[in-house]
Amino acid sequence: MKLIYSLCFVLCLFAGIPVFGQEAKLDKKTKEALAERYAADKLYADYKRGIYKREAWKASWVGAKLSELYKSWGAPTRTATDETGGQVVVYENVTNTSGGTYTPGYIETATNGFGQTVITGQRAAEDTRWTSQYVTITTVYVDNKGVITKVDFNSRYSRN
Repeated sequence: MKLIYSLCFVLCLFAGIPVFGQEAKLDKKTKEALAERYAADKLYADYKRGIYKREAWKASWVGAKLSELYKSWGAPTRTATDETGGQVVVYENVTNTSGGTYTPGYIETATNGFGQTVITGQRAAEDTRWTSQYVTITTVYVDNKGVITKVDFNSRYSRN
């Protein structure tokens, strides 16, 4: 609750809305500092909100039938049976992206009046190529009656 009051106070100051019955006069440096703080707080709040939504999404599948999951998501990447007669169902999504360019280097040569080859210019090769991979793995645990008991979500990002 303190966070909400603090954010409201900061927003009122930033927007120039009167707080405590008087109008706040802020210089440019203070306004910039408040805007920077607001942006940082917003990033943190969005991150936490994403975690909350993901947890709510995972919990929404607990208690559902595996057949409902198949209807909604389609065929899994892989499945296995566990020691209690239930199943472990895995959905995996891999996204590969790449970009950048490669420009080969070169050497310019010429022949002088004595028949000798001389270098007149050169350029080094430029390589700005990159690749990245984003992997999401959703693991669904199902009991021996076909009811979902737990959902795990994991993601991994790498860039070369």
